[in-house]
Amino acid sequence: MNHRLSKYGYVAAIVLLLAGCGKARYEPDPSDAPSGAPLVTVIYDPLALGDRSYNDLIYAGVERAVLSRGIRSMQLSPATEEEGLAALEVYFGQMRTQRDTVRRLLIVAGASYDEYLRRNSSELEGNPLSDLLYLETAEPLAGKGSTVCLPYYGAMYEAGAVARSYSGKTLLVAANPFNPVIQESVKGFTEGFNADYTTAESDAELRLEWLSDESGGGFVIEDEQAMGIVYGSEMFAFEDLVFPVCGGAAGAFHRLSNLFGGFDYIGIDAVSVSPHCPFSVVKHIDRAVDICIGQWLSSEGMPKHQTLSFADGWTEVVLHPYTEMQQYWAESVLTPQALVEIHEDAMKKEAGYE
Repeated sequence: MNHRLSKYGYVAAIVLLLAGCGKARYEPDPSDAPSGAPLVTVIYDPLALGDRSYNDLIYAGVERAVLSRGIRSMQLSPATEEEGLAALEVYFGQMRTQRDTVRRLLIVAGASYDEYLRRNSSELEGNPLSDLLYLETAEPLAGKGSTVCLPYYGAMYEAGAVARSYSGKTLLVAANPFNPVIQESVKGFTEGFNADYTTAESDAELRLEWLSDESGGGFVIEDEQAMGIVYGSEMFAFEDLVFPVCGGAAGAFHRLSNLFGGFDYIGIDAVSVSPHCPFSVVKHIDRAVDICIGQWLSSEGMPKHQTLSFADGWTEVVLHPYTEMQQYWAESVLTPQALVEIHEDAMKKEAGYE
């Protein structure tokens, strides 16, 4: 398990010990000085950190809160789901039997742990110093803990409509058909693409490719597999535009475009700076996490559930007219009037999406 520790103030250095009966426990490093500063711990999906998009944004948001609010943090990126569940069990035990006066917030940034959280969140109700934040779920926890959701449907609908105006053939690469955020993204992008806001005759086509048929799969991919999907055996791109909605696996498609060309790509979860990226779909999860931590530290605390919408700017489509062709597309093909129409429709579609 990879432990990333905040550089600000005291941080509890933790050692994972596999004790008898297969149980895990955490023990503080004896060389660390005690501190009463609030502690925020984040547990990610397996191998999630380092994706240069969604999970790295969460990491940055937490560390920004650490620097600005004088708290401590520890961020854990387990190698497997079993390691992540073992860490959750340890932290729930710590917070349930806490004997010190340190305020603790556990942030769970992974759908892999949904069942465990919903089954065990009530265990924390007896400790007023502990709290739980579960990211990216539309369903509140029955027990103790807060949830927050940044729906992606509206931004994805807008991205699909913009993609149709940009490209003749678009490839949508998605991680797996079981993840709720991926499902929402695929549906929004497909419906936006099929709406067709262009005025000229178009032979635009959209192809969907799933990377995995397993729950939790498709977020890690070898460059060779990505190359086969895009280029096939003929070594030329079958599509003009590729949109990889697959976490860290998106980097493989970015590398192929930047190194070999033949297609452009849509950035995801963070602004992608490349002449091969005409636009990006961005989710401001870093800002959301920072705000939630501020709410937790306040006297009011975090709301039981929050939905941060596309209409309020929590997700958005960012155009990057880097090349002359992209500049022409942004100014002529995708007119300001068309952009306004697409954006207004996207807001309505997200508001009505279930």
